[in-house]
Amino acid sequence: MHTPEMEVKCSVSNCKYNKQNYCQAKSLEVNAMGDGYAKTSDGTACSTFISKSDINQTY
Repeated sequence: MHTPEMEVKCSVSNCKYNKQNYCQAKSLEVNAMGDGYAKTSDGTACSTFISKSDINQTY
């Protein structure tokens, strides 16, 4: 399967994948919040997000 290549802007300064306001994650997952149906971008959430402060934590 061909993987699309695209630039994804990101303004979340504390995300591990944010490098100069672009997402550097190998994949990106965006989901609707709440009932699973988004009416606007405010109803979505980036599930790929990992806080820079969580990088050194062991789970």
